Amino acid sequence: MKEDKLKGLMWGSLLGDAYSLGGHWVYDQNELNNSQLNFKGLNNPLSSYHLEKKAGDFTHYGDQTVWLLEHINHAKIYEPYEYSQVWQKKMSNYKGYVDGASKESLGNLNNGASFMSAGSNSQDLSVIGRHAPIIFSISNMDDIVDFVKFHTCLTHMSKEMLDASKYIVEITLAMLYDLDLESTLKERAKFYGEVVEAEVKKAFELRDMPTNEAINTLGASCGMQGALASTIHLLLNYHDDFDALLKVNVLAGGDSSARAMVAGMIVGARYGFEAIKPSWIEEINDYERLNGFIG
Repeated sequence: MKEDKLKGLMWGSLLGDAYSLGGHWVYDQNELNNSQLNFKGLNNPLSSYHLEKKAGDFTHYGDQTVWLLEHINHAKIYEPYEYSQVWQKKMSNYKGYVDGASKESLGNLNNGASFMSAGSNSQDLSVIGRHAPIIFSISNMDDIVDFVKFHTCLTHMSKEMLDASKYIVEITLAMLYDLDLESTLKERAKFYGEVVEAEVKKAFELRDMPTNEAINTLGASCGMQGALASTIHLLLNYHDDFDALLKVNVLAGGDSSARAMVAGMIVGARYGFEAIKPSWIEEINDYERLNGFIG
């Protein structure tokens, strides 16, 4: 059963990203509601940020997740220094959108910074969903926490991002062992700093508000402060219906991909792959190769 859950968390993150590509970074909810997006499958992106992408591709978040998955599959472990070199080379030649965190971190690496000091001052949520390959591939929990810290620092260097990363990793690991999602989200928040605790509290306070309104209120943009609360809101209301979670998340607008990757990781870990598997998984353009890594 645990193998099915590990597979679920890995695919949950990737599926969340591929599904969100169609509406990613469109903030106008009316535009999304009136669009021709097919919510029963994958879509070409509406946003000009992803002009080089097509239905079945990942955003730049998903692409970086695949790089990490490939690295761990090859090295059989997460090697922070080696991966920083892999990331530096791939990002230097990347044809997709390069966000601010990646630009700053790449510049720091190119100027001689180590993997431990290259991270940007960005507080974007996106790095947290990219941790999935570490949890999927590494069996020792202490190693998982250490590796997640290194992976966060490569592109996002702040206490708040480290706290949020560790919080989500703990929630994901707890789901592998069938702990109750709602109580775990609430009870563990107080151990990861004031920002995380405040984000979780806001999500619980607005849990009964319609999702589009809640995400507008809590935060639809990239920053962890706001985006984390929005993701928790999605989990509180849709954790047992992954397809519905993905649809309402896209319709809420903004940085839907980052929210979907984090939520998908947690939902996949809680319910397993067979419970979250959508009919459109084989629409992912790199499905066969990725399935060889994930199973």
